[in-house]
Amino acid sequence: MAAERFSTQRLRAYLDQDHYRLHPEVWKRLRELQIDLNDALYVLQHGVISADPDLDPKIGKWRFSVQGQTVDQNELRIDFTFVEVDGVLVLTVMNEGLSQA
Repeated sequence: MAAERFSTQRLRAYLDQDHYRLHPEVWKRLRELQIDLNDALYVLQHGVISADPDLDPKIGKWRFSVQGQTVDQNELRIDFTFVEVDGVLVLTVMNEGLSQA
């Protein structure tokens, strides 16, 4: 799917260039699930999109899932949307948020 290829390339470009911000909901979900931010960013950088993106009708943005292993070999799935503001990616974690697989 074109949205999937586009999102993977764009996500990694934003992360490589440190052009991202985390929505406050991300911090909340990280604390709730006791997941380290560095593990989440590592999975976003090195994981794979595990399903076709879904269009979220509430916000009109694509919702993606990236799955991979942390540096410590723990499986992790991250569900998120892209929101771009002034050339900076804002990662917004959805209700299902970050979850250990």
